[in-house]
Amino acid sequence: MCVARPLLGLALLAALATAAGAPHQPAPRHYQRRTRGIVSVETHTEGAESGVLAAAGDGLDALQLAEVAGVPAWRELWFGSLDALHALRQPTINNTQEDVVAQLGALAFLHCPVRNLGERGVSWVRRRDWHIISSGVLMYTNDERFQVLHSEGSDDWILQIKYVQKRDNGTYECQVSTGAGTLSRLVHLHIAVPEAFILGADEHHVDAGSAINLVCIIEKSPVPPQYVFWYHNARMINYDAARGVSVSTEPGAKTQSTLSIRAAAPAHSGNYTCAAANTEPAHIYVYVSEGSDKMAATLSRNKSAGARARPPVAALVAVAALAAAALPRPRLSSG
Repeated sequence: MCVARPLLGLALLAALATAAGAPHQPAPRHYQRRTRGIVSVETHTEGAESGVLAAAGDGLDALQLAEVAGVPAWRELWFGSLDALHALRQPTINNTQEDVVAQLGALAFLHCPVRNLGERGVSWVRRRDWHIISSGVLMYTNDERFQVLHSEGSDDWILQIKYVQKRDNGTYECQVSTGAGTLSRLVHLHIAVPEAFILGADEHHVDAGSAINLVCIIEKSPVPPQYVFWYHNARMINYDAARGVSVSTEPGAKTQSTLSIRAAAPAHSGNYTCAAANTEPAHIYVYVSEGSDKMAATLSRNKSAGARARPPVAALVAVAALAAAALPRPRLSSG
């Protein structure tokens, strides 16, 4: 034990001197210290080692050896280093709130950067119902669309949601529990639902033999659709070239798709729908009328209106008779 303590003191001195960054320089020529009956300990310019060994031989402990060696403010250096190390090891989280926009049916990625996590875990919570979705990489939901992505050595814990739905809209919170409390970060997920509408009224009237041109606009789409599908009633007609149908689409911030039919026939009448992936569809009803049918319908409507405008003959006779009876009769004078 007597030999182990001086050796431990020497090791501590070497570590403290290295941490303090003190340059190697000879100790003062004369150094005096009173402890345990020792009047003085002399060292020479050849080095501090002889004085340290002498003090160690007199039974000084490691802390006293540090003072004998002249390590400045060792207590402050030691405890300051411990505090700094402790502070560095505390987890920190980027608590800036984030807004994430994801298109209906697409992928959503919610990020949670945490530094110095250590052995602690990151939890994801849905604020709408305070449902715990995950802790670490363990999932606590039966919805297989949710998954936590984390690479070894990365500070980011990502909540991935596949095929996002309208109900996924809302606020999510990632949490880290520490001895001082809970660190958290909020991520607001917004589900964008693209909308389609067809220019014009809800109904479109054309004469047989005329061209049909319908224009569909798709907006509120973070990712422009590459394909827009047109349906006649329940049948997709994008590739009905034999029936005179053609479709052209221009993707963009407002995607525009045009349906053209060269020569409309009565068979082209019906409901037309414009739709794209993960988009609310739009509808319009097209009426195709033959020229004679259109004229007949017009004459029929005019005849019905005229009949309603003219009063019956019997009613006119009755009104005339009543008017005549109401007139005063002339008096006949005697000759």
